[in-house]
Amino acid sequence: MLHRQTLYLASYDQEPDAAASTAYSLHRRRDVLARRDWLPHWAESRFTATALAGLGDSQPLLDFTGRALADDDTAKAANLNYCVLCWSPLPLPQPDDGALSGWDPMAPLRGLSRGLHLAPGYVDLYAHSLWALLTAFPWLSQAAEPLTGPMRE
Repeated sequence: MLHRQTLYLASYDQEPDAAASTAYSLHRRRDVLARRDWLPHWAESRFTATALAGLGDSQPLLDFTGRALADDDTAKAANLNYCVLCWSPLPLPQPDDGALSGWDPMAPLRGLSRGLHLAPGYVDLYAHSLWALLTAFPWLSQAAEPLTGPMRE
């Protein structure tokens, strides 16, 4: 998990040497995108696809969203857990992917709704994640009135 997170964060560094090194590391991992089994490959595929999108290669993320999230409730739940990891304050550092549970759905809702405008390379993943979040917690649409404007846009 730490290695994946390090590469993901490095994908935001646009300095030529850093971007080239990160791109090389990520492209060496592209084979994981074709795997169809569950953990640990699902998490690895999601990470690789999002990090590549951060470097401007959006096709792997489009493929991941269509293949690994569509019509799979387990994958939708796992994806929402990753949204929690990104946008929710967790009380302690988490040692692995299995430590996510009992989260507040408002935090990822805020992050995803802002991200629709701030991170255009991830818009398909964010839209799918918002849909899954609102499906899982239908009351959120009434509880999050201030967010409806940005989401409507």
